[in-house]
Amino acid sequence: MKHLKKLSLAALFVLVLSGVASAFFGPKIGEIDQATFKEKLGQPGVIVVDVRPEEVYNGKAPREGIPGGHIPGTINFPLAKLKEEGAAEALTAAGIVKDVEVIVYCNSGKQSNEFAEALVKDFSFEAEKVTNYKGGVIDWSKTADNKLEPEGHDK
Repeated sequence: MKHLKKLSLAALFVLVLSGVASAFFGPKIGEIDQATFKEKLGQPGVIVVDVRPEEVYNGKAPREGIPGGHIPGTINFPLAKLKEEGAAEALTAAGIVKDVEVIVYCNSGKQSNEFAEALVKDFSFEAEKVTNYKGGVIDWSKTADNKLEPEGHDK
């Protein structure tokens, strides 16, 4: 009986520890650089998502030094929408589904990483199919040939 109690306690400890570690560290999301991002952009089976607010996606500069507008060929699904009721249905309606590769970006990579982690943790996407373009619009804008839409966006 004493042995069974110790064994049960040890098993409980391992379960709690693994749950805490998982909650603390979260899913490991892959990151890509600009060159890889450009290779993937527009490929069949790949959807690229700008997770910034709609007004920023449509051209309003979020703050000085960061341009408004979006990378051509991308869709908008703001991070805030993931927290709304009906988010799973909205993801599906936007084409953000589990059988495609999902690449996310924002201004710098922080909010898009949060979005990617939520896809994996809260919506059961496979971590291997979700990638963050670290550097986002800030990195994209450093290359003169890279464009943002709409034309005439705020700088």
